[in-house]
Amino acid sequence: MRQGKLSSSELKKNVLEVIKHRRPEIISGAALGEDCAEFSGSGKFLISTDPITGKTANLGSLAIKVASNDVIASGGEPFLAMLTIIAPITAKPSDIKIVMEDAEAEAAKMNLEIAGGHTEFSDSVNRMIASCTVIGKTNKHITATNPKIGDSIVVTKDVGLEGINIIVENLSDELGLSIEEIEEAKNYSNSLSILEEGRICRDFNVGSMHDITEGGIFGAISEVCEGAGVGAELYVEKIPVTKLSKKVADKIGIDIYKLLSSGSLLVTTSSPSELIELLSKAKIKATEVGVITGKLPYAVYSNGTKKLLKVCPDELFNV
Repeated sequence: MRQGKLSSSELKKNVLEVIKHRRPEIISGAALGEDCAEFSGSGKFLISTDPITGKTANLGSLAIKVASNDVIASGGEPFLAMLTIIAPITAKPSDIKIVMEDAEAEAAKMNLEIAGGHTEFSDSVNRMIASCTVIGKTNKHITATNPKIGDSIVVTKDVGLEGINIIVENLSDELGLSIEEIEEAKNYSNSLSILEEGRICRDFNVGSMHDITEGGIFGAISEVCEGAGVGAELYVEKIPVTKLSKKVADKIGIDIYKLLSSGSLLVTTSSPSELIELLSKAKIKATEVGVITGKLPYAVYSNGTKKLLKVCPDELFNV
């Protein structure tokens, strides 16, 4: 067991030599003894940061995806990431290398360069923690809090995929799932980036975009409405959820609509049919699930019942 930084040789072998994908904007990136990255560019830049604290097998790629999703949902194209990894004292340098290889593979897919960060062992954590900061370029900053009354609410993919992926990964022995169901849940990790739909939506007539993370779709629409000073009606029966996600959520008694949903993009637009058709042509599932109103945000159930929505802790914390 150990604490503190990796040695210079460990850092080279397990971190620096793993980083291979490069971007032309990066003048000086990850290197021994360097505390800052240098990049050049003109125009507008977006920056976002997110930690990954839950127990997950794909820690590196998830860190890249989640931080990048914030930039993408704001209309940007990510190009630079700074990645911090804090490992428990029981870990080995090779464990950090596994996280780095996972992160680098995702960065290469997204044409993103990991330009620096920090790695260390610490008794302050009992599992691996990753925190990622991403910088992106944009021609137009699309905010989450600019929906217009009367706009339709569209959501991509199925909600709850990230949360269900994490739950099944950690509780598969207790859920009584088939091998096929466990494999399906594991594959949900491949759907947690919003890069493709983000590119389509930013060039379309959207009022706002927001990636659905902690608190699920109920939390996401609450954040949008509170920030914009508007309301919404979210039609629960229209919200897309896989059969497996619903089964797992019901089995452990959590609300799937309040569950971590990275990979799903919430969009408001006055032209929902056209946007859904565009996304469909790109083989991206999209569903119209509600409307922006001038009142408070409500979930509307099939029996006509309305439930006032508000920002609340993610259901993952109840598992």
